[in-house]
Amino acid sequence: MIQRCSWVANYPDSKLMQNYHDLEWGHPCHDEQRLFEMLCLEMFQSGLSWATVLSKRENLRRRFFDFDIELVASMTVDQVTELLNDTSIIRHRGKIEAVVNNARILQLWHHDGNSLNQYIWQTTQNQTIDQKVSDYHLAPSKTATSEKLAKQFKSNGFKFVGPTVLQAYLQAVGVINAHELSCDFH
Repeated sequence: MIQRCSWVANYPDSKLMQNYHDLEWGHPCHDEQRLFEMLCLEMFQSGLSWATVLSKRENLRRRFFDFDIELVASMTVDQVTELLNDTSIIRHRGKIEAVVNNARILQLWHHDGNSLNQYIWQTTQNQTIDQKVSDYHLAPSKTATSEKLAKQFKSNGFKFVGPTVLQAYLQAVGVINAHELSCDFH
């Protein structure tokens, strides 16, 4: 039997949550589009459960062009307004506008030869940090790394990227290994 992080047990009937844990969460990611998607999902999660975000993920992908940075950056005010009427996604104006804003910043970075991948992984010299967590309740909601990164992101004009969102993001994309020590995926 697979030993997972104990938080997965909070969703005993959720294959979606098990698959997310087993196949995505904490696996080091260097794909720019996927990194952008995960940043957006973590932004959308703020104030909501992760189960809610995962249940709306496919619709978010559809409405945000599979999180293609160039396409999201080109979204118009009318398209954003249209999203606010779509009950199949998370309809928070500030978060939706932040997704578009952040895509536009990344678009500029790309034109300058920079990337989100470089930006987040350079904070740890391209190494995964092992939090060595025995219980997910003991994992910090923010760290010096996520606080520093939040300041840097905000100074670059990013929105909805506070230290707690970025801590969860760094865990999700494998910059920080927050799998419990007893987890088979640690």
